[in-house]
Amino acid sequence: MDVPLGERTRLDQILLDSFDGWYLRHSRRILSDVETVRAATVSGEPVGLIMLKTLKPGVGYVFYVAVSRAFRERGVAGLLLNAALEHFKTAGVTEVFASIEGRDNQPSEKLFAAAGFVRTNLSEVSRQHGTLHAFNMYRMMVVVPGEVLVHRTLE
Repeated sequence: MDVPLGERTRLDQILLDSFDGWYLRHSRRILSDVETVRAATVSGEPVGLIMLKTLKPGVGYVFYVAVSRAFRERGVAGLLLNAALEHFKTAGVTEVFASIEGRDNQPSEKLFAAAGFVRTNLSEVSRQHGTLHAFNMYRMMVVVPGEVLVHRTLE
């Protein structure tokens, strides 16, 4: 379900379960103003979330996928990512990016690979979108050193 801006604070515990340090601070900031937040619920309680943004017409970005510890490895993240891809497709988005923390983040790499995402980089994005647009997209994505950028084309 989509979570309106005024109801997003109830998702904070999911972020606390999922991130620390810079990623926790950044995810909380993004939660408060990103255009779309979708949540997975069990018995009306949120157990996972995904944050989405349109970077420019036709291009989407997955900021964060987070699942409460008690509900990990149950397919919640996959359901959220699939719903996000459907959301983007319905909105006319033809390609989606995400960045993954590069250090020991096998669950995220497997999640995105299973959904058809492949690794990419600034050079490839520049070739496709032009250097200025690529740098602007990177700025909006907040890709930091050590993260892996992944990409998927939607059909």
